Amino acid sequence: MFGPTLDYHLLRPFVHGRNRATEKELNEQARNSTFSIDDARAHLQKVVQVYFDDRFRIDPNLSYLDIGCGMGRLSIALADAGISDVTGVDIMPRHIEEAQSLTGRLLEDKGPKFYCADVNQWETDRRFDVLFGLGFMEHVNDPDRLLASLSGLMKPGGRALLSFEPFQSPIGDHCRDFFWLDIPWRGLLFSEKALMRLRREFFRPTDPAERLEEIVGGLNKMRYSEWLRYIRQAGLEIDFINVNPQLRRYQPLGLISDVVTKIPRLGWYFQALVYVMLRRAGDKTPAPWNRS
Repeated sequence: MFGPTLDYHLLRPFVHGRNRATEKELNEQARNSTFSIDDARAHLQKVVQVYFDDRFRIDPNLSYLDIGCGMGRLSIALADAGISDVTGVDIMPRHIEEAQSLTGRLLEDKGPKFYCADVNQWETDRRFDVLFGLGFMEHVNDPDRLLASLSGLMKPGGRALLSFEPFQSPIGDHCRDFFWLDIPWRGLLFSEKALMRLRREFFRPTDPAERLEEIVGGLNKMRYSEWLRYIRQAGLEIDFINVNPQLRRYQPLGLISDVVTKIPRLGWYFQALVYVMLRRAGDKTPAPWNRS
């Protein structure tokens, strides 16, 4: 807004250090997770009922790929629901270590298979019925490349269930964990250098990143228009879209969101969370969970 130095001083009164942690401390926190099987079941229920509005059902006979699986919450929930063919992939070693640890603690011998890899470089000759990519698309490098690879990972009639937080949304800079007051459109209004300086001082002191794209875990700053273009270029079509479902429990805020987010172009700035179900363009095969 006013340059790195002045923006830093303008934002400084609104930050806190309660979540400040080094990479070593984050690794330790991951190892001491209290995540339970009840948490996994509640998470899966929210994914099915809230995020995707009961548009799909869990089928133990299908194969599932959890892209950007993080610490394996969804993968573990799927396995607990009776699915034997679950694969999770994530780029961060501590996430995969924690996923494997949680699997051993919660599922014993029926857990998913986890791989630590950049999904854009991960090689597999397998195809899956259902792909998940939740809380992930805004973090992957080369999101256009990732979306283009989905068709090759899906079986005929397969579906990809993804979420996306556009950078131009009110909270798109992902800096809310060290601000006690969430200033909307902060990443668009204020200098990135100011935000990164505050992030190093109050949130991640051992992460030397100078740009959001360089932080551990990454933030690609993809906008909604780019997201739609990449989907089209990848030869994919949207079967279902759900914008800001997290607001519907707070009426009339949810109704206001449903109206505002549909305004051409302007609405993109109010889309904090977008969930989509994708299929290959022109593929008329029924979704795998609807086949007899």
